[in-house]
Amino acid sequence: MTEAPRSTVRLRKIGRELRRLREESGYTLVTAGRHLERSASSLSKIETGAQWLRLRDLTHILDVYEAPPDLRAALTTLAEQDRQPGWWDAYRDLVSPEALDHASLEWSSTHKVNAETTFVPGLLQTEDYARALQQNRLPHSPLRKLDHFVDFRLARQQVLSREDPVHLDVLLDEAALRRIRGGRQVMRSQLRRLLLESEQNHVHLQVLPFAADPGNAYPGQFEIMDIGTPPILSVALTDHITRRTTHEDHDVISKCRSLYSEARTIALPEPDSRDLVHGILSGL
Repeated sequence: MTEAPRSTVRLRKIGRELRRLREESGYTLVTAGRHLERSASSLSKIETGAQWLRLRDLTHILDVYEAPPDLRAALTTLAEQDRQPGWWDAYRDLVSPEALDHASLEWSSTHKVNAETTFVPGLLQTEDYARALQQNRLPHSPLRKLDHFVDFRLARQQVLSREDPVHLDVLLDEAALRRIRGGRQVMRSQLRRLLLESEQNHVHLQVLPFAADPGNAYPGQFEIMDIGTPPILSVALTDHITRRTTHEDHDVISKCRSLYSEARTIALPEPDSRDLVHGILSGL
């Protein structure tokens, strides 16, 4: 039996938009199926992101629904991206489908926001820091498997060094800078790396110091990724003890943006943030 296609954020976005277009066109699944020569069940799977869609089939559906040019271009771009192979394919047997989808989305992102309370964000981690985190998370894993997880984490960092790097905004709690991970030498190297990366034009670092009371603006730990300028797709990701959750709902993403914007006004400006990192580094 052929394995069912893997649902991805991009496929679900395409499906939601196709459903909206269908409903605005006055079609039911049955009547649309007649025009498209598809079954209602097939269209339903497409609209939920559970069925892979060839580009020519997507173009045909967009023609029937008379999609506007900008939406047509956006959905076609997402469909093309969803089919593109990438470095993450080498890790398909190691990490979850959700982690692979995250890496693919991250690679396509033009802008990314990281709010972190406990750790230095993955895109800015050194190898030793990443290894220390993985050893704590997977204490009984074989060394070879641990190495692969660390390699996967480091491979994601290509988005910052490629020709068109992602624009990265980081809001980091002071606790993440002071919490020792892997020993003092590992932390010293990590803080130096953080300072070095923050000097790049496409990386912006702000620290939320202990002295600041963010009140309701405290953002917690999450990411926002935008694909395209202006964005044709945005997602928010939150980390919990046992899983990472991807939020595709517009209201949730807007709430995360709002919290992040509020917290930035309370956090230290970039020069003062670097000064704080320097001070912590000198004390290690």
